[in-house]
Amino acid sequence: MGNLIKSTLSIQIYEILKQDIIQGTIKPGEKLTLKFLQARFQVSSTPIREALTRLTEDNLVTYYSNVGIRVVELTEKDLREIYQFMGTLDSIAIAYAWESGNYEPMLQDLTDNIHNSQKYLQDGNEKEWILCSDSFHLVAYDYCNNKRLQSSAAKMRGQLTIMSASYEQDSTYQHQIQQEHEEIFHLLQERDVSRAEGKMKEHLDHSLEIALKYVHEKKGAPK
Repeated sequence: MGNLIKSTLSIQIYEILKQDIIQGTIKPGEKLTLKFLQARFQVSSTPIREALTRLTEDNLVTYYSNVGIRVVELTEKDLREIYQFMGTLDSIAIAYAWESGNYEPMLQDLTDNIHNSQKYLQDGNEKEWILCSDSFHLVAYDYCNNKRLQSSAAKMRGQLTIMSASYEQDSTYQHQIQQEHEEIFHLLQERDVSRAEGKMKEHLDHSLEIALKYVHEKKGAPK
């Protein structure tokens, strides 16, 4: 890690750890110690602490007084709250983007997203498809013209992505998710914003069902 820029050390460390957590390289429940992270990044404790503070604010890690910092472990109750809340926020983002006058450029970005995700799915490019799938939900926020909505969604999406990045590796789920994204997109093309909002909430409900099924299957898997 010798190429880190001193002025942005904490930001770079934060981004690296965030991706490691979201992608599952650092597992839920895993302890993050200053000693280990200092050895990994070859820096002082200050930028490490700053990065961990940001991860705590993102609800990706939790501080326990007698234990230290651990990567968040999501319960079924957590998953229900997260997916339901994100379904509401994603729907609001669509409505705000429609009202903001940014609808046409949003549609163009969604057109590109759907085109790319179809190609990645056909080519079996799992990694790029997962990135595209996550980006689909972010497009409306780019055009909603509401920083508070964007901030609220950003803080919650990290936890959701920890879960979705796991089950989205299953091709069966990939095709279901892709189909639902395309249904939402076609409703938006037809300017049927109200139905698109409802379909987005329905899509997050279905994603919650997939997440819970994945958790149950994982618990039942042989050790």
